[in-house]
This record gives sequence, structure tokens and C-alpha cells, in this order.
Amino acid sequence: MAASEDTNDGDVKAVIAANDAFYRAFVAQDALRMDLVWAGHAGDACVHPGTDAVIGPINVQNSWRRLFVGGDRLNIRISELRVDVYGTVAKVHLIENVSVATPVALGARRETRVACTNVFLKTDDGWRMTLHHGGVIADDHEPELEPDPDTSEFN
Repeated sequence: MAASEDTNDGDVKAVIAANDAFYRAFVAQDALRMDLVWAGHAGDACVHPGTDAVIGPINVQNSWRRLFVGGDRLNIRISELRVDVYGTVAKVHLIENVSVATPVALGARRETRVACTNVFLKTDDGWRMTLHHGGVIADDHEPELEPDPDTSEFN
């Protein structure tokens, strides 16, 4: 995991914990837990891969609820994590390596890579997400940098 050099180590760890809480809510398809990771500000925004931006706390919450209804159970392994903290704002860049938790034997999908940026705000209640933006990485994309060996897996 890379972090900017001038950041408080405690803030970096807290942002990573907030990011982990987001992914735990995501793979559990738990709308209530998902609501808790968000800042709840008018500027909250989410861009799910292949969709337009969803803006505003109610719209963001509803977008996750729609995603969770009848959705496939996912495994998400995080790689290439980078955290930068700027006072009360933090951004997390990472790759989501996504696969279906219970693949169908013959029609199993392979892992899909999604480039993500998550932005967090430091609030009275701790670090809360205000932006999640994910875009699918094309199969023929060559990474510009060597991958970070640190990974986290969420099942």
C-alpha cells in the first residue's frame, strides 16, 4: 500500500478501515451497512461501471439497493491500493478484482478488473465515503506501473 509521505499514519489506517467497511458492505450486499459508510452529504456521488453518475445521498443509497436486489454474490480482491490524505479529505485508488462467489460450472465468468477511486471526508463520526467511481479495465489494457504486492480480499 502506498501513502503520501506527509500524512498522519493514524489517518491513513482509519481511511483504510473505512474503505474496508465499504467493501465488506458491498460483498455482503448489506444496504444498511452501506448507508453507514457514506457521508450523507448533498455532493455524495457514485459511478457504477457503465452507468451515469448518481448524485445525492438518497440516490446513492437507492443505487446500491437496486444493485443488491437479485445480484450475484461477489468476491472482491483489492490490489494496487494507494491512499492519499489531504487534511480532512482522502482519496483511495485501487483495482477491484471481481469474480462471482458461486460460479456456474460451465458458464463461470472469470475475474473482472475495475479501476476505482474512492474519496472520503473526515467527519465527526470518522472517515466517510463521498465518492465511489469504478470503471471496468479492458482485457487488453497494460498497467502503467508495477502492481503493489499488498492486497486485501473480501468474500
